[in-house]
Amino acid sequence: AAAPRMMSPRPPRPASAATGAAAALLYGVTAVSMGFVNKAVLTVYGMRESNFLLLAQMCLTVLVLGALRAANQVSFPRINVATAKKLAPVAILYNANVAFALASLSKVSVPTYNTLKRLTPAVVLLANKTLRPQKPDPSRGVVGSISLVVLGCIVAGAGDLAFDLAGYLSGVASCLLQATYLIVVEITGAERGVGSAELLAYNALLSTPIVFALTSATGELASAVTRLGTLSEGAGFVTCFVGALSMGMLLNYSQFLCTMKNSALTTTVVGVLKGVASTALGFVLLGGVKFSLWHVVGITLNSVGGVMYSYVTFHERRRARAKLKESRSDVFERDGGGGGGGGWNDGG
Repeated sequence: AAAPRMMSPRPPRPASAATGAAAALLYGVTAVSMGFVNKAVLTVYGMRESNFLLLAQMCLTVLVLGALRAANQVSFPRINVATAKKLAPVAILYNANVAFALASLSKVSVPTYNTLKRLTPAVVLLANKTLRPQKPDPSRGVVGSISLVVLGCIVAGAGDLAFDLAGYLSGVASCLLQATYLIVVEITGAERGVGSAELLAYNALLSTPIVFALTSATGELASAVTRLGTLSEGAGFVTCFVGALSMGMLLNYSQFLCTMKNSALTTTVVGVLKGVASTALGFVLLGGVKFSLWHVVGITLNSVGGVMYSYVTFHERRRARAKLKESRSDVFERDGGGGGGGGWNDGG
C-alpha cells in the first residue's frame, strides 16, 4: 500500500535511541496485532458481518478526526466538493479493497491471508506491462522476487487442507482493487497535496453512505446489530471490537512516528519483520493452520519472496534518489551555482 502522509506536524528527532526503539516497537506490535484483532472479531467471536465492521471503522474515523480537528490536534482544510470529486474514485477503490480483505480474513487463516495479499505487486507489474508499456521494465530482482511470491501462493493454495474458495477469491479481489488503487493514484496524482488526516476523512465520508446502503440491502446491518447486542456482554469481545475499530488509525500514526523517529529503512525493516512474525504466529494463534507440508512450503516461499521484494525495491528507490540528487548537483554546477558569489555557502 501507499506510504502514509503526516497526520500532525513533524516531531523533532529524539536524542535517545530508546525513543526510536519504542516507536519501532509500537509500529511493529500494532501492525502484527491488527490482523489478529480483526480475525478474532470475525471468526473467534463469530461476527461474520465484515462489511459492518468496515462501516463501524469508517464512522469512528470520522468522529475521531472531527474531534481532533476541533481540538486543534490535527489540521486540514474544510471538506469541499472539488476535493471530494477528485478523491471519490480512489476512496471507493481503497475501501472496496479493505472490504474484500476483511471478507477474505474471515474465511482463511492469517498466514494464508498474508500469502494472498503479497500478490498485489504481481498484479501491479502485469497491469503496468499491459496498460503502460512505455514504463521501464522492472529489474531482475523485482521480477525474481515477485515470481517467488506467486509460486509460493500457488503451492500454498494447492496444499491448503482448509481451502475456502470464497476466501481465496476475496483475497485475490482485494489484491486487484489495491493494485488498481495504486495505479490510479500514480497516474492521476489524485492524492497529491492531500495530508494523511484529510485523506482518511475523505475516504470515510465518501464511502460510508455506500457501505451503509450495502449492509442495509444485504441484511448485514440488522444481523450485526442483533449480534452486537449479544456479544457486547463479554469484556473480551468489547476489547477486540474497540481494537479492530481503532487499529487502522493507530497503524497510520505509528508508521509515521517510526519513520520520523528513526528512518525509512527502519520502517521498511519493521514492515518486513511484521509480515514474517504475523505469518509465523498465525500458524498457532486463533485456530492456527491445518498442517500440510506443501502448504507450509508455499507460505515459506511466498514469505521469502516478500522479504526479497522489500529489500530490492528499497535499495532501488535509494539508488534512484541518490542519482536524482547527483544530477541536480551537476545541473547546479553547470548553471554557475558553484561560482564565487552565487553559491549556497555564501557567508559560510
